[in-house]
Amino acid sequence: EISAKTSGSKLEVTQSDDSFVIQSDDDLILYLPCQSQLDVGAIAGDMDLRVFENMVVIQSVGGDLQVNSAGGLKINAIGGDLSCRTINGACQVDNVGGDASLTDIGGEARLGSVGADLYVRGVDGALSAQVGADAVLFVTPAAEQKYKINAGSDILIRLPLDASANLNLTGGGMDAIRVNFPGVELDEMHGPCQLTLGAGEADIHLTAGSDIIVTHNAEEWQSMADFGPEAWGARDFPGVPPIPPIPPIPPIPPIPGMPNLAEEINERIHERLGRQTERMGRRMEEVGRRTEAAMRRAEQKIRAAEQRQRFSVGGGGRKQVNINFGGQPAGPQSEPVS
Repeated sequence: EISAKTSGSKLEVTQSDDSFVIQSDDDLILYLPCQSQLDVGAIAGDMDLRVFENMVVIQSVGGDLQVNSAGGLKINAIGGDLSCRTINGACQVDNVGGDASLTDIGGEARLGSVGADLYVRGVDGALSAQVGADAVLFVTPAAEQKYKINAGSDILIRLPLDASANLNLTGGGMDAIRVNFPGVELDEMHGPCQLTLGAGEADIHLTAGSDIIVTHNAEEWQSMADFGPEAWGARDFPGVPPIPPIPPIPPIPPIPGMPNLAEEINERIHERLGRQTERMGRRMEEVGRRTEAAMRRAEQKIRAAEQRQRFSVGGGGRKQVNINFGGQPAGPQSEPVS
C-alpha cells in the first residue's frame, strides 16, 4: 500500500506500468513499502527518509536531508545539511552545500564537495571528500582501502591503536601536523610527512589548509560525528593531545675570557623558546575558537530543525491518497518520507 498526504492544494499520483509518479506543491508525507525502489526528482525544502531496504536515488534537495537506514544512497545535490545514519551500502553524494554527517556506512562513501564541515564515524569502504571547512573523522582503516580528505581548515582523525595504514599528511604550515600515537615522534618544525602505522595496509591522504591532528585517544570524541545536543556538550576535543611542555635547558657555563658571552647565549635561547611556546599557544587557541564556532553552528541547525517539525506525521493534510495493490494485504511499510 502507498499512502500520500500533503498540506498543499495539489497531490497527483500517476501510475505507469509498475511505477508511480507522485507530485505535490507543498509538504508531502509518503508511506511506502520498505522494499520500494525510490527515485526522487526535486525537493524544494527539507527531506526526511527512514527505513528503506534498497538503494535510494535523489536528484536534488533544496534544504536539509536526513536519512536513517537505507540500502544505499546516490544523491546529486543538497542545498543544506546532510545527516546519514545506518546506510547498508555505498553512499555517493556529488554536492552538499552545508555540513555533512555520516554514521555507520556499510560501503564506500564518496562526497564530491562539502561546503562546510564533515563529520564521519564508521565507514566500511573507501572514503573521499572535498571539504570547505573542518573534517572530523572517526574511522577504522580497512586493508586495501583509500581514504582521501581535502579540507579548507582543520582535520582531526581518530584511529584505533592497531590501525594498519600509510599516512600522507600535508598541513597548512611547518608546525601544522601533530600525531599522538605510540612510537611516533615528529620534529618540531616539519612540512608534509609520511608515516606508517602497523603493516600499512590502508592508504590515508589528508590535506588541510590549517592543522592536522592524528590521535588514538578519543573515545568521547566520536560523539562529535553526530548532530545532536548531547554531541556538542563539551567545549573542546577530548583526546586531542596537549602541547607538550618544553623541558628546561641547563644554562651554558661561563666561558673563560668571555664572561658575558654565555649569559647572552642563555638569554637568546630562552627568548627563542618563549617565542616558540607563544606561537604554539596562539595556534591551539585559534583551533579552539574554530571548534567552538563549529559547535555553535551545529546547535543553531539543531534548533532550526526542531522548529521545522511543525508538519507532524500524525497531523491531517488537505489531500490524501491511499493505493492498494490488487487487494492484497499491505506489506510492512517504511517510516514516512517527508
